[in-house]
Amino acid sequence: MNQLDKNIAANLKRIRKSKNLSLDALSEKTGVSKSMLGQIERGESNPTVATIAKIVDGIRISFEELLYPRQEEILIIDNDKMPLLRAEEGAYQVRLVFPHDRHRNFEVYEMKIEPGGGCTCFWQEENSSEYILVVQGVLTLKTTDGTYEVAANHAVKLDAAREHSYHNSGSRQLILNLFAPYHATGAS
Repeated sequence: MNQLDKNIAANLKRIRKSKNLSLDALSEKTGVSKSMLGQIERGESNPTVATIAKIVDGIRISFEELLYPRQEEILIIDNDKMPLLRAEEGAYQVRLVFPHDRHRNFEVYEMKIEPGGGCTCFWQEENSSEYILVVQGVLTLKTTDGTYEVAANHAVKLDAAREHSYHNSGSRQLILNLFAPYHATGAS
């Protein structure tokens, strides 16, 4: 049994049970025989695209829900163990916390900027927004429209295509959480 068949088998059984459906009831909803559904759930059959289409249409789920492995319900990440993606000694460091996946079109980063440090934006993506949550310190955000001071527990939404930079004019480390478009291109 290949990985795709394993995914389909596990997902079909889990989804059927979560909907409180017997194999008979599932067969009625999908038009796929009870014996074929049983074989699919046990991993004894390699279902055709037509069979998969009948199943997803019958129980009103997406192809992705049936084909891909189930996402972990809880994922705990220790940011200190994540690799640094970008760092300038004594100025700032950036870690990718949540990379892009098929369920969302953005990535989550943690940025730490030392007092007196700063850096230019990493994303310049047309028609998208960047979201910044200030966790600690005060962010001095410089854009083509002006300079903004953003305190801890405040957030900013800005046009990701416009040039901008982050600075720490304070006396303690600045910590930001950045939510950026996935197809971002690096800036200097």
